[in-house]
This record gives sequence, C-alpha cells and structure tokens, in this order.
Amino acid sequence: MNGKPIIFSSEMVRALLGGRKTQTRRVMKDQPDDFIRCVQTGRYHPTIVDKDGIEGPGEEVFGAWDDGGEWSLKAPYKPGDLLWVRETWGINHTDYCTGIIPKERPEDVHDDQMVYFFTEDDPEIQTEMPKRPSIHMPRWASRLTLRVTNVRAERLQDISEDDARAEGVRKGEIRGHTLWSGRDTERPTLPSARQAFLDHIWTDLYGEHETKSVGANPWVWVYEFEVIRENIDRVTSTNPRQ
Repeated sequence: MNGKPIIFSSEMVRALLGGRKTQTRRVMKDQPDDFIRCVQTGRYHPTIVDKDGIEGPGEEVFGAWDDGGEWSLKAPYKPGDLLWVRETWGINHTDYCTGIIPKERPEDVHDDQMVYFFTEDDPEIQTEMPKRPSIHMPRWASRLTLRVTNVRAERLQDISEDDARAEGVRKGEIRGHTLWSGRDTERPTLPSARQAFLDHIWTDLYGEHETKSVGANPWVWVYEFEVIRENIDRVTSTNPRQ
C-alpha cells in the first residue's frame, strides 16, 4: 500500500494530536446535479464507452453514485487507505535548514531535529527558523498517519452534533453550560459543536466561496479514520500485510 498525502491546518493538526479529531470533510471535486437527493457510497463499476461507442461496465472502483445512475464519482480515498499528514515543518540542522529538500531522509537527520511548527514550543525556533510549507513536506518527514476506516457522502449542512465533535471542535464549560469552539484562539462560546464546526472550522477554510461555503452547502466526502502517531513508512514496515 503506497499511501497518499493529506494536508491539515495548524488547529486540525493539534486536534489530531490531542485525540479530538477522527473525521474530516473534503468537498467533492465534481458535484452531483441539483436534482439529485440520494447518494450511495461503496464499490461499483462505472459505465465506460469503448472505441466502438458501446457502453459497458468498467473496472470496479470505490466511490459514490446516485440512485438514478445519472452521476458517479470515484473517491480520492477508500477504507483501508493510509494517509500521511502534511504540515508546516523544518529541519533543525545546519545542512538542511534551507535549500533543496532531500528526496530521501538524510542519515544524519534524527527525530529530535525534526521541527513541526504547529506544536513547536521554542519561541526562538518559531521566530528564527525558516518554515517549509506543508505542500512541500516529503513523505519521510511526516509524523502522523491516518488509517481510513469509513467513507460516505453527504451535504455539508447535514453534519450531526456527534460528527461535529469528531471533526475536532473544542469543548468548554461556563457556569454549568457546555459550550464549543472551532478555533484554538477563542474560548468556547457557541451552544453546539455543529455550529462551531460550520461557523469556525469550515468558514475559516472557505469563507463565502461561491461553491464551497456553508451557504453553498456542497456535497462532501466524509472520511473517518484512526490516528497513528508514526511516519507511514514505519507503520507499513511493522504491518507487512498492508
């Protein structure tokens, strides 16, 4: 199993490490037509057209489709996949602090020299050390692996209270009342986890985007996963059946 990369924001990386986040929602690249109301998820054979114009079943894939057979979409990830998390990072080593990123992990770079800025406590490192963007993190530098346990499709606003909690919102209690927040920088003040997810986590990502905002209510992939606090290559090397 090769594994695939996935990017998370700073707050969501902290939620993964804190055990609060076991789900993530990602907007479907191709949205179902407006008239489609029911979507199923699982393995199916998409219809393909051969060189003679004859329709037939293609190779089996995992994804979503509508009951009427008008629309289908292969899922980027499926149950059983291992995903390696990309985040803002660096190497506290004079030879690799800046410059070209090595394709393979250098033998002289040790675990305690890896810097992950979302959880780095040293103020000098935070302010002085160059940050490498998450999109440029190679597989060998990742410290978190997610094992996908379930995938489904739904409209964004259909998220339940329990699922919103699994998205990593923070819980607090003020004068006997349970309150929620989707931002590390704000104390919990919202009455529901669902509102904290939609108003904070999702809106911080997409704002008033025409097709991705809360108001647009797009179809999303819902990925449930197990968090493994190890590099993916260490996970696969200790699980030969992967």
